[in-house]
Amino acid sequence: MKTIMVLLLLLLGIVPAHGAPDCDPPDCPVVVDALDGPVHERAGQYSAELKSRNGAVKQDVAVSYKFVDGTAKLGEDYQAEPSGTVTIKAGTDHAEVPYTVLRVSGQQKQFTLRITEVKPGQVGKAAAVFTIAGRK
Repeated sequence: MKTIMVLLLLLLGIVPAHGAPDCDPPDCPVVVDALDGPVHERAGQYSAELKSRNGAVKQDVAVSYKFVDGTAKLGEDYQAEPSGTVTIKAGTDHAEVPYTVLRVSGQQKQFTLRITEVKPGQVGKAAAVFTIAGRK
């Protein structure tokens, strides 16, 4: 019956595509998503956002992460702590991970921030992609 209700609500556009939660708030676990970054067109300091899907958290949530090179290389194209942990503080819904774009070259380059662990809680969207735009 629950499946039929979810499908009906989905068809009506009332429930997001990922479906209804399997629990009722406030008993739902904290789910943290890594949000994709914008396309960076110049060097500078930025922050990646790790956001609670459930809104403001009721207690501090530790989110462990690591940066993963793609075509952009750590130390050459961008600078960041290669891995670490940030805290989503009670009463807030996100934490930020700082990084710096060091240079914009002739081609577009990408790197990824991956969530490795959420305590207490669970990983939602595990990877965020960041793009350094190429010069035209």
